[in-house]
Order: sequence, then structure tokens, then C-alpha cells
Amino acid sequence: MSSIENLYEDAIRYEESFLAHYIICLIQEGKIAWHDDDSVLTQVQPDSEKLLKMVETNFLGFCPINIYGLKVKNGRWAFIYAKSPQEAKNHLWKLTGETPLICRELSPDQTLFIGNRFLNFREWKKEQSEFPCLVGFYGN
Repeated sequence: MSSIENLYEDAIRYEESFLAHYIICLIQEGKIAWHDDDSVLTQVQPDSEKLLKMVETNFLGFCPINIYGLKVKNGRWAFIYAKSPQEAKNHLWKLTGETPLICRELSPDQTLFIGNRFLNFREWKKEQSEFPCLVGFYGN
């Protein structure tokens, strides 16, 4: 069993924006408390308008950047951090003049061997200073 506080901390750590906003909305409405068991979430609902407004305005300040894999040639992929697939495609075109064959949002928890260390996309994003950005290629 986990507490609301632990679940909220995990939502922040793993960038689960909707869940974090859901919890904070219920806390603000006084429907749950930090020490409650997280199973209480199945028994309460936040004010839907308030929750929607919080998510739309990004009340908690989540970073809207995702990692995209763009297939550019036979077996060759580019990795770009961007706000949207279209922004990732545009950035690739701007840098390389290539149009991607496929553009997919990747899991931020996927682990890669980068340099001399294993790192997931979530941690690698923290090392970038501006977005959108091309972080590398993989393949032929």
C-alpha cells in the first residue's frame, strides 16, 4: 500500500502530468489528504472543470518536451527532443534537409548506452539546454 504523497512524488518524478494534477486538485478540494492510502482515488472525483483548467494551464509546470525517433533512411534513426512530432520533423529538416519516413514518440524510460554509461531518455533530457534538439543518430 502506498500513500497519496508517495504516488504524487512518483507522478512528479516520472512526469505523469495528468495524475499529478488529479491528485493536487483533490488535495486542494479537501477530498483527500497526503497520508491517505492511494486506493482512495477510486472513491473520489475532482471538479472536472477545475481539473481541466489545471491541466490546460499546466498548473504544476511540467515540461512539454518529449523524445521522438525519426526514421530517416534504411535502418537509420534520429533522436530529437521536441514539443510535438511536427516540431521534431521540422527540426530534422532544418538540420539535415531530410524528411523522416516515420516519426514516433518514444518511451522516456527506454535505456540507451551513451558514451560510457547507460542512460534513459528521461535523464538524458535533463542534460539538454535548449529544445528542440537533435541528440543523435542510431543505425547504418
